[in-house]
Amino acid sequence: MNHSKVRNLTIDAVFLALLIVFAMVPAIPVGFIPVPIVLQNVAVMLISLLLGARRGSAVMAIFIMMIAIGMPVLTGGHGGMASLVGPTAGYIWAWLFQPAAFAFLARFVPKKEGALMPNFFLSFALIFILDMVLVFGLGSAWLAHVAHMDFFKAYLGNMAFVPGDMIKVFIATTVATAIQSRVK
Repeated sequence: MNHSKVRNLTIDAVFLALLIVFAMVPAIPVGFIPVPIVLQNVAVMLISLLLGARRGSAVMAIFIMMIAIGMPVLTGGHGGMASLVGPTAGYIWAWLFQPAAFAFLARFVPKKEGALMPNFFLSFALIFILDMVLVFGLGSAWLAHVAHMDFFKAYLGNMAFVPGDMIKVFIATTVATAIQSRVK
């Protein structure tokens, strides 16, 4: 294995570990929807911004496999197949697709030569749009199915998360921009 492959594997493992560490921050229940406020999605945003489609999706796939075999890697120490089919499962499955979706959209916006991601504003906008469309969309669709509720009511319930998610997107984009400026 050459140096760059070992380096990439190590970086991927660090991001997987970060994803698990963020699970240690307790969830905040909102009450009117069975989806709590979590910090773990900041790590998913960082993975999407910095690892690219293939590596980011691989990290998320490993994370989902860890959940499936029962490892307590989700916020609140949850894991197991029930987490992948329960009310919040759509959000978790959306995380699997977020790195590839970001990489696909980022292809259509300008960025500096050799940069992993577009500038701060464009990266912020793309991650926020993916959060609103992909994550909230899949999450709401699955929640509506499992909880026997109207999709639009489930999606509307997500609007309570928008202010906090804007802060999370800002933090992730700021950190990713700082990392990108220090890495070739």
